[in-house]
Amino acid sequence: MLQTFSTVQKCAVTLNANSGTNITPLFTYTPFTLSGYRVINENLALTNLQAIAYIYSQPTVPFPVFDLTESDSQQLLTAINLEWQNARIQMDTLVRVGLTGTYQRINSYSLTNPNPYPYKQFTLDNMLLGSGDMLGIQIKNVGYGLLQNSVSGSDVVTVSADLTTTITIEQTVNNASVIANNITTTPGTVVNSNVNRKGLTFFNNSSQTVYIGTTSSVSTTSYAVALAVGDYYESPAPIYTGAWYAVVASGSTAINIQEYS
Repeated sequence: MLQTFSTVQKCAVTLNANSGTNITPLFTYTPFTLSGYRVINENLALTNLQAIAYIYSQPTVPFPVFDLTESDSQQLLTAINLEWQNARIQMDTLVRVGLTGTYQRINSYSLTNPNPYPYKQFTLDNMLLGSGDMLGIQIKNVGYGLLQNSVSGSDVVTVSADLTTTITIEQTVNNASVIANNITTTPGTVVNSNVNRKGLTFFNNSSQTVYIGTTSSVSTTSYAVALAVGDYYESPAPIYTGAWYAVVASGSTAINIQEYS
């Protein structure tokens, strides 16, 4: 039986003068494991991605002032030029696909020393990741240095997000056993109760129809399943852990029964 569940946690990293140009993972990835289960699928989602930068080492960049006669595109160009043509430090976001993949840059942000505000805040794009994928943060020197400690203050950038992990798991079994049985015209137990049962299968490899049920009163007219010759039946989830009974219309026979725990 498949089970799916999600967990949500806050993750954050801070880059400073000691970070250099190293790529810093946004979170620590640990593959999910649970005894008795195997992972079918694992997806990661980064939402509410935010970055806040305090840059003191660079000259201040003035707040954009627009002429009333400027068009929207002219105002946008003025703001972009202030962002990207003044003294700045660049922050790149990168994605690594899989545990052994190579980081690839997906976006860049200009870190300036804005005036009159003491910091700069960014909203980053939400991102869906697969098992083992990672979002990395890197500082790049574009001619004005990296994050520094200056007399005015220490440059720092903090990136945070909500990390949602959605996992689908399936229960596994460690033991399988064939259950010997003898089915007659008198209803009898063919499988004893087992609270540790995780699976149960019936295959009618005999020469006559077998009637099985979960009560000792099973009969050829009152039963849970009638197994014709060659029929296969698997106990559905959630697994019934009680006893099973069987009967035949005449004579006696045996079928293939396997229990998994």
